[in-house]
Amino acid sequence: MGNLILPPSLTRELPYAVTAQLSELPQEAQREFFEEYNRQARTTSIAYILNLLVFGTHYAYLNQWILQFLYWFTFGGFGIWWFIDLFRIPSMIEAHNNKVANQTLRHVLVKYRYGLKNPTTASAISSSARGSRFMLRTPYDLQKKGQNAQSNNNLEKQNSSKMRPIVPRILDTPEADPMRLSIINIKAGFLVDFDLTTWETVQEWQYDWDNGNSGKEFRLVNESETLHLYMRNEGTQLHTILGRKVNIHSIDRELEDEIQTNLRPPSVLNYQEIDYFRENTKIGWKHELTAKTNANKLTTWEYFDETMTFFMRIEQSQNQSYKVTVGEVISPFEFSNVLPKE
Repeated sequence: MGNLILPPSLTRELPYAVTAQLSELPQEAQREFFEEYNRQARTTSIAYILNLLVFGTHYAYLNQWILQFLYWFTFGGFGIWWFIDLFRIPSMIEAHNNKVANQTLRHVLVKYRYGLKNPTTASAISSSARGSRFMLRTPYDLQKKGQNAQSNNNLEKQNSSKMRPIVPRILDTPEADPMRLSIINIKAGFLVDFDLTTWETVQEWQYDWDNGNSGKEFRLVNESETLHLYMRNEGTQLHTILGRKVNIHSIDRELEDEIQTNLRPPSVLNYQEIDYFRENTKIGWKHELTAKTNANKLTTWEYFDETMTFFMRIEQSQNQSYKVTVGEVISPFEFSNVLPKE
């Protein structure tokens, strides 16, 4: 990482994946990252001062206002919460700064990966650039994007005639260190901590797309909630998206009929006052690894909002049933304590 111009004190606190990508960017991009990161990053010393001397305002310092009001309302959990936070503040600051680093890097990559130094121009093409960060764009994808509707229909017919795969693809996964498991090592039957809660992984799926890419999905549960975690690698980067299932008719009452009529959903969908823009269409096979059932043919449409933070995924299986997930992009560093249940 000899190309890094960032201060060593900063590079030591940044995630390795962030520093590795920054080292490949020009110095101007690194300076922009440095300025934006310093503006949003938080320090442990100030958090302790706010917790001890300013009526426990450390959650407001981290922009976690719901927790802040709850903390005030309960008087710091009647002192218990306040005492626990004395030990948790360093890890809270680290998690916040890791999230800031990932978000800042994402914005810098959009601007400089394509050689754009004009923020207005970078913003104008961000819609077409999003896929390169999250969708594993390949020559196949670019060719497919340029085809007309008739060509897409012919392609779908050809794909649907392919034989059902017997087993999922074998994926290249890094060696797991049993002493330092991370979210990339998660499997069905594992426990993982996220958002101050322990979740159990109860189901695991693998998606093998016709363009040669693959991805994973995990169903996480606790005592009261169910989440769906989507994971895929893009080069050396791991992308994680977390969402909840919603009814397709809660998005739009006519959405199912429109998909059946036009063979795809609209380019833009609005849900809970957020506009979602369709990024890509994927066709492939879904394997349930937990139950080891037969693979199912499916088509998925993935959407992101303008900030590339909020996410929507519509999944149509071969029997015309639908699964809709709405969520957001989550930094892999927000998951911790990945352990087998037994």
